[in-house]
Amino acid sequence: MTLAGFGKGLLCLAVLALPSASCAESLLELYQRTLETNPVLKSREYSVDRANAQKDQAFSKLLPQIFAVGNYSYNDLHQQAGQSSLSLSSLPAIDQQYSGLRGTVQLRQALFDLASFYRWQSAENVILQSEQELEAARMAVAGDLVDRYLRAVEATDNIAYVASETKAVESQLKGLQRMHERQMVKVTDLYEVEAYYQTLATRGIEARNAKDVALEKLRELAGGSVRDVNPVGREHFPPVPRAPDEWVQEATRNNPALTALQHGIDATDKLVTSSRAEHAPLLTLQVSETYADTGFDNRSQPPYNVFTAGVQLTVPIFEGGRVQAGVRDAQARHRIAREQFEQKRREIEQETRTAYLDAMASYSRIDSTRQEVRAQEKAAEAQERGYELGASTIVDLLEARRRLLKARVEQAKARYDYIRGLVGLQVRVGSLSTPFMEEINGWMAGK
Repeated sequence: MTLAGFGKGLLCLAVLALPSASCAESLLELYQRTLETNPVLKSREYSVDRANAQKDQAFSKLLPQIFAVGNYSYNDLHQQAGQSSLSLSSLPAIDQQYSGLRGTVQLRQALFDLASFYRWQSAENVILQSEQELEAARMAVAGDLVDRYLRAVEATDNIAYVASETKAVESQLKGLQRMHERQMVKVTDLYEVEAYYQTLATRGIEARNAKDVALEKLRELAGGSVRDVNPVGREHFPPVPRAPDEWVQEATRNNPALTALQHGIDATDKLVTSSRAEHAPLLTLQVSETYADTGFDNRSQPPYNVFTAGVQLTVPIFEGGRVQAGVRDAQARHRIAREQFEQKRREIEQETRTAYLDAMASYSRIDSTRQEVRAQEKAAEAQERGYELGASTIVDLLEARRRLLKARVEQAKARYDYIRGLVGLQVRVGSLSTPFMEEINGWMAGK
């Protein structure tokens, strides 16, 4: 642990009885930690490494291939005496044991290999596809992080709202209990306030549990415990920029998931061409040198060296339909990739328009709910005075307080939904980057 981290831990321990804002982790801190440790992103990075390795494998087919073959043998030769077919002399019997040695160094270089060339080009597109899939994963993880962070902030606000309401009702309940002891208030009013007080206690339990769950989900995504989160300290937000069609055009042009699928189409197109090139002749340069001290049938003979250089032409004629089947397979993959691209394009367009509509509606709700809270505050105050004067019942007063609490919760939720809508737009157009996360993080600090 660093000295700064140790000091932060001591500070948190020292102020456990105080509000936990000083121990809260900012959205930007969690974002940076997530980028460094998230296993989804790590696996995508390894997928890019794998694609690069596959490209090197494909390119290796176009580079020189050098290999050596060595052979050592033990030979036991037995030959019976007999008449030579070339002369009238007789051949003596041979009984001989000897060792044999043969070694060859060979170089092969493809001079014309269209199939391997197009497979190499396809592998280049696979790398581009993997890189865009990594970028899409980063966008998705960042968007998920913001959503989980806001859920924790929302639960924190709900805890504060319920705690404030509980404190006010508790004071009122104590006053009613004293008045009831002196028979100055109806028992039904006392029971109504007690029931509302217990309802608030239940809501407080639910809000605290929601926050604990939200923090656990943040821990799972960021790879470490999260003590607390910073509230959204900003009341006014900039409006949604640009028109929906502009967002859709940018999304269909720059969305990394869509770009990845386009590279996938290009990769499968090269595979189709590569499969068809299996019909083409293969021209190979071959150079070899052989040393041996045995000949035909491993017969012993004086050592010799042979240097050979030549060109080999291979013309495919028939391989049982393998090439035609490979072409059909590649064509099917290409068609699948095109349909996946079209499906994703429609999905991105729909999600972009939906995120825009959600952001616009939430932006309007921010002002609307602010006015609603003010109206509900006035209504609750009026019911409070009416109850004191006997013009309103306790049920009317408690109902006004319930509406006020709900309005405050909805006011906060409108702000969170607006931020979610903006983040959703940035994810769809592929521009959810560190500067934008810094801007949102500033909103948490009230900037």
